[in-house]
Amino acid sequence: MIAKVLAERYEVQGQLGKQTGRQTLLARDLQTQELVVIKQLFLGNDFEWQDLNLFEREAETLKKLDHPAIPRYLDYLEIDEPDSKGFALIQTYVEGKTGSSGVKVISKTN
Repeated sequence: MIAKVLAERYEVQGQLGKQTGRQTLLARDLQTQELVVIKQLFLGNDFEWQDLNLFEREAETLKKLDHPAIPRYLDYLEIDEPDSKGFALIQTYVEGKTGSSGVKVISKTN
């Protein structure tokens, strides 16, 4: 299997999540060798302009934040490939626990 490389820089390692019209990928930055997260928004039949507004707002918000537990903004790309068109937000990869791993269930018996 040949690894997909976006913008001649980000080598896709795997998929972290997927929803209609968007997906989140784990990739390696070939310039720094660091892991990054790529959030993609695709222009398809189900695309709504509100989605793009929210996507751009997320990018602008990440640019302003600086905390070790919050991903840092790295880049914003336009995707223009024969099989897909859209936008990509590149951010640092912050390793963490899944939501379910931090949940403790407490049962109360009467």
